[in-house]
Parts: sequence; structure tokens; C-alpha cells
Amino acid sequence: MDRIDRQETAETVFDGITCQMLLYNDIDGVFRLEVDPETGEASYDTEGYTTLRELFSGGMSKKAAVQVLKSLMSVWVGLDEYMIPRNELLMGLSDVYVKDDTGEIRWLCGLQKDARNPLEKLRLFMMELTTVMHGDPEQNRENMRALLNYIRGVKRENLDECKAMADALLLQDITADAATAAAAEEPEAYGLGDADTVTEPEAGEPAFREEPEAAEEPEGVDIMIPDAFKGPGEVAYIIQIRTGNEMAIMLDETLLGKSPDCDFCIPDNRAVSRHHASIIMDEGEYYIVDHNSTNATYLNGIKLDPGDEYRLCHGDGFVLADEPFQFMIR
Repeated sequence: MDRIDRQETAETVFDGITCQMLLYNDIDGVFRLEVDPETGEASYDTEGYTTLRELFSGGMSKKAAVQVLKSLMSVWVGLDEYMIPRNELLMGLSDVYVKDDTGEIRWLCGLQKDARNPLEKLRLFMMELTTVMHGDPEQNRENMRALLNYIRGVKRENLDECKAMADALLLQDITADAATAAAAEEPEAYGLGDADTVTEPEAGEPAFREEPEAAEEPEGVDIMIPDAFKGPGEVAYIIQIRTGNEMAIMLDETLLGKSPDCDFCIPDNRAVSRHHASIIMDEGEYYIVDHNSTNATYLNGIKLDPGDEYRLCHGDGFVLADEPFQFMIR
């Protein structure tokens, strides 16, 4: 049996609620947690599944990438409903599994400690997808950047809208993709068949089921993408000087602070407030605003007035309490 073992007891990694939810509930798209009653070691049974990394070692069609992202949206909504923090989800091509006979996608939760916030993990996962996804790499990156706001804010009430945006962004080049696939003699599989069927795989090759809502757009139909969700030409980053951690600023508002729900969480500095400050992105310009923090925010040595927006420029340094950062644009 193919199993993945944590090598630690469930209690040392999961909080109590998360552990109970993963043990006793069937969460759509998530492997159920198993715990050895004698040792307390946690594991997931992945027999009959193949990782995305192995399955698409030769490249992934955009249709398959859309299915993966739409599965991720549903899983995030499910985690919210079961009170499981999104940062418990592992997001990497080697952490996502496809069932060999049905194409069902399943994700892993909490097999390792990871201090990165869920938005940063999502950004890195989407970057991974662009490395294996067919099509123009630069356009793929732009599309992924545009999707970040949608996926980050996905909830039950806007799940269908978010999935539709994934279709619009990543399936708009179907004609070009088909030509590329034909040139490469790519088999018609992994989501390239009819919407309600599973394409017959070669011997030993797993099937990949196409979701009904991921149907092709007719040729010649323009897919209108709201300007608010088109990716910027440049990407801004903040770098935490003490740790070297960096994060791309991809959202209209990026919240910084000690609270786990922050987009950039600083859990190990007691001087930083729970919701300390935000970085605002507005029409290609960036601003920092202090949220009336206990120990203030400083930009290039100047203390900021709470609630006021201060423009950030490439190379600026700012400090949350006594935690220094640098702002960069690449």
C-alpha cells in the first residue's frame, strides 16, 4: 500500500479542531486523515492515485490546469466550512493526486509544518503550474496573476463565478493549444475529451475526468475579462529582512500582521500587531497604510499616521514595529 507518513503524532502538528475534522469527515477533494491508534502517527492512503508531478511530466494541457485550479477552489471552500485553516493545505505538484481510474483530484492537508501563508503557497503553486502548462509561458503567467484575486477570495456564494473566470482566462487559447498539441502528436486525454466522458487511456495510463462546466468555448467567441482582473506588467515584492522571506504583492490589498488570517503573517514577533498594516495596489501604484498599530509603522525612517496612505517606491524600506522590510519592483 502506498502511504505517506508524517513521522510525527497528529497532536504535534494539527490543532485539535483540524485533527478532528480531518479524521471524522469526508471533505470533498481532500484525503481523509488516518492515525495509528498505537503510535499516534498520522498518514494518508494514496493507493491508486498518481501525483500531478508524475502524471504530467511531459506537460499539462490548459484544460487539465483549469480542472486542478477549480478543484482547489472547491477544496478551499470545503476547508472553510469545516473550520480548517487554508494554510494546512499542501500546494505543490507533488502534493496533489489524481485517481488512476476516474481522474478524481485529491489534496493533502498538514503533513508538514509550513509557516508560509496560504496566499504565498498558492502563488508558488500557480508558478509551478506555469512550468508544465502548454501554451505561451508569459501569457500563462499573466493569467495566473489575474486569477489570484479570484481564488484568494473564493467562497461558497461566488464559487461558480470563480470557476467561470478560470475557464475564461485559461481556455481562451484553445485553438492555439490544439495546434500545438497536434504538432507534438499529443494524445487526446487528460481533459481534452468530451465534457461528460473520460477519454480512454493507453495501457497503464490514468484517465482524467473532464468536469461538465469546463466545456470549450466555441471558436470565434471572444471571452471578455474584466479589467480589474488583468495582471500587471510588473510585480512588486516585499522582503522580510530578518528571515529573507519574500512575497509578491498581487492583491488589491495585502494585509500584514501577526494574525494567521493576514496575507503575510509574522507570528514570531510580539511587537507586531495582529492587523498591523496593509499594502494597497491601485492602478499600478503601491501604498502602505498603518492600521492604528500598537508600535507604529515607519517608512524610510518616518513614522506613519494611522489610516493615511503613503506611496511606496522601488527600494523603499519600511518597519512594522521593529520588523524591517524592503519594497521592490521587478
